[in-house]
Amino acid sequence: QAQAQAQARELPMLHGAFSMALATGALSTAMSDVSGNLVFMCSFWSWLAAQVMKVFTAAYREGRWDYRVMFDSGGMPSSHTSLVVGLTTGIAYQHGLGSPLFPLSLAFSLVVMYDATGVRRHAGKQAEVLNKILDDLFHGQLISEKKLKEVLGHSPLQVLAGAVLGVFVGIVYMYKFGKGYGVGA
Repeated sequence: QAQAQAQARELPMLHGAFSMALATGALSTAMSDVSGNLVFMCSFWSWLAAQVMKVFTAAYREGRWDYRVMFDSGGMPSSHTSLVVGLTTGIAYQHGLGSPLFPLSLAFSLVVMYDATGVRRHAGKQAEVLNKILDDLFHGQLISEKKLKEVLGHSPLQVLAGAVLGVFVGIVYMYKFGKGYGVGA
């Protein structure tokens, strides 16, 4: 009976080890698939370049280094714009401008850019006004520890910079790693 109990305890351990081996293999395959997807990598590197550039533009603007801006919304350049324009550039380069994927991606990019300069920016401006009203109303006394987030959207220049960065990174990446314009996957 003791031997049966020991075998019963080993079975879940073996099952767990087997599951881990399968998951590791699946993860490895997934990472290989993603890193081999040129369009995805164009958008990823465009986004990452924009996030890193935010540290430098914030340091120039504020005179101090603050790495937290990489994890904040807003700022120069727009990383959302850079990501979607990198995606659109990758699709255009890999599948051609005549591909049905290109206008779909272009429309998606335009919606993201419009949202960044429109709705999100105005929400940030409204948060700024509401914070000022609360400060005036309560004469600097805190009614809450948290203020409304004021930097939500982007200026048109920040979106333009993100778009230019996305096109640049997309073209450079596809030129370096792609098979040529309109060649496909």
